[in-house]
Amino acid sequence: MIQSLVFDKDGVILDLVGTWFPVVEELVDYTLARMPAVSRDTVTRTDLLAAVGVEEATGHIDPMGLFAMGSFTDIRAAWQRLMPPGGVDLQTDEQYHAESKRLVRELAHGNTVPKGDVVTPLRALAESGFRLALLTNDSEDSARQSLDELGIRSLFNPIVGADSGHGGKPEPHGLLHCLSVHGADPSQALMIGDTGADFGAAVNARVADFICIADDPQYRPHQDVKVGNVIPGLAELPDLLARHGYLPRS
Repeated sequence: MIQSLVFDKDGVILDLVGTWFPVVEELVDYTLARMPAVSRDTVTRTDLLAAVGVEEATGHIDPMGLFAMGSFTDIRAAWQRLMPPGGVDLQTDEQYHAESKRLVRELAHGNTVPKGDVVTPLRALAESGFRLALLTNDSEDSARQSLDELGIRSLFNPIVGADSGHGGKPEPHGLLHCLSVHGADPSQALMIGDTGADFGAAVNARVADFICIADDPQYRPHQDVKVGNVIPGLAELPDLLARHGYLPRS
């Protein structure tokens, strides 16, 4: 019997583009501004976006790219590889970090965009007896604030970020920690996500199944994700769980 539902945040509960794309665009522009003027002709905005899996011309986001499945630390590391020798160190420069954090606070916090109606299905699942947890490669504080803004933080325990001490996805340790808090073993749990990192965590933790949030099965992050487990949003999740016989017994 399934007891635990472990959710990714961005792209599942939050609209990834609506919430975070304005932030990444500003960070790209700020990163370019910190580069020596002589390098700005060789490294472009398009280059920095492409390095994290975003195609500037079309707006297409690679579900296996860093924008979709990485942390800001991963994004900075990708951009660092494009920096000229002797340029700013994006991982250690205090001014860069301070301004980046300010941009995130200013642009993301207070501007959380849900991915459709997420409140109704999540409340229904909690009321039906499932234990809900959140597992994200974002920071724990950022995740808590986003859930607060949607009014659903109380539905989730635990809330685990990449900085919570269990590592990031696709490693299984954060997911296994969630199950430990729930008193469940992997055979009693599902992972609900949208990226290769989420699917990898589900596989590595050996949970019972993986539910993929994607607008179309062709956008699922791995060919091993079952086509029948792909839904466009959480509004469809209760019906999918019922079809699979995963609803808790009354």
